[in-house]
Amino acid sequence: MVSSLIIFFAFRNLSGQIEKYNKNILDISDYIIGLNEDFNRRTSKLTSAELLINNTNPILSTVYYGTADTEELEGAQDFTAFSLVYKDKFYVITAGHCVEMDGEKYKNFKFKANDNDYFISLKLIDYKNDYTNNIDYAIFYDPNLIRSGLYPAGPDEKQDPQYILGNIQRDLNFIKRYKDAKEGESGSPILNSKCHVVGILIKKSGVYTPISEVLDALDKIND
Repeated sequence: MVSSLIIFFAFRNLSGQIEKYNKNILDISDYIIGLNEDFNRRTSKLTSAELLINNTNPILSTVYYGTADTEELEGAQDFTAFSLVYKDKFYVITAGHCVEMDGEKYKNFKFKANDNDYFISLKLIDYKNDYTNNIDYAIFYDPNLIRSGLYPAGPDEKQDPQYILGNIQRDLNFIKRYKDAKEGESGSPILNSKCHVVGILIKKSGVYTPISEVLDALDKIND
C-alpha cells in the first residue's frame, strides 16, 4: 500500500513537471512567433532601397563569379550565379546556357562568392537550356559548402522585377536597376521590391526565367 502511494505521488509529481515543461515550450513558441510577426511588420515598412542598404553585406555574399572548362580550354566560360535558400537547403543557381550553349557543353564548374578569395566546386543536379522559350536555368548543390542564400519571392508577393545583382569579378555594378541590365550578366538574380528573387537573367534585353521554374524543378528532385 505504501509503495503504491509512493508511486502515485511520484507519478503525480512527474505529470506536474511535464505539464509545466509543456507550458514553458508553448510560452517560448508564442514568444518566437511574436518576434517573427514583429520582424515581418518592421520589414514590410522598409522601402526597397532601405532593404538593400541595410543588407548589403549579406546580399554581397550570395552572388558568385563562376567559371567552367571545355575539353580544349580551362576557364573557357565565365558567368554570374547566386545562392538560393529553398525548404531549408541552399543551392547555387545560374542560367542554363552557362552549362550548355550552341552544342558546347561545359564542365568543371567552380564558384567564388563576391566576398571570398577562393573557389569551390559544386555538383550540377539539374539544368534546362531552352533559351528560345526562356526556360533556362542550372542548379548546383553541395550539402556542406553553401550556408546562405537569397529567398525566392513567394506566390503572394509582387513579382515585378526591380533590381539585378552582379558579380564584382566581372567589373559589373553589384546592384543596379533591372531596366539597366546588359549583355554579360546572364545568371544574375533579379529581385523584387522586397529583395526576393523573381527570376534569373538570361538575355541582354532583360528577359529572365521565372524563379518558379527552379522551384518546380527542386520539388521534383526532392520528391
